[in-house]
Amino acid sequence: MTGRSGLLVLALALAGGVSAASADAIGDNNICYAQFATGDYRSAIDYCTRAIDSGELGQDDLVTALLNRGVALKSVGEHDRAIEDYTRALTIVPDDALLYQNRANALREKGKIAPALADIEKSIALNPDSAGAWYVRGALAEALGNDTVARRYYMTALGLDPDNELYRNKAFGRGAR
Repeated sequence: MTGRSGLLVLALALAGGVSAASADAIGDNNICYAQFATGDYRSAIDYCTRAIDSGELGQDDLVTALLNRGVALKSVGEHDRAIEDYTRALTIVPDDALLYQNRANALREKGKIAPALADIEKSIALNPDSAGAWYVRGALAEALGNDTVARRYYMTALGLDPDNELYRNKAFGRGAR
């Protein structure tokens, strides 16, 4: 951490009773998210890894770092490592619908359809109002060659998030796989 922002994070962390090492880990986790949000996935992976490897994150922050790193890893094609991060996070929060959804999507992209189906069904059971989970369920049906069922799942996703152009395109057959 350098500059005024680093000092601000450190000062806020110390005021809250967090150690300097933990403040660095939280700062790295925050920078990870910022890099992830801007699409700089390699940098996000590096910052998340530093935060995770520090051993200084509390459980909630560790889960966030694993989730963000998993998404970044998947985005750069490192599906196996992404699946490992989601799996590790699920050992901490075993009923997290988003983690199951993300792991299902990574498994799908690896061609591991059966475990992906199990994960997405668990995700939907935990949070039936997740448009993203229904979208992944549609992609899995599509991967199995069942376009009629896939369209139904894409329509469910669109109904939950009517402004999402990707869901609209898939529901109406205007999107590439």
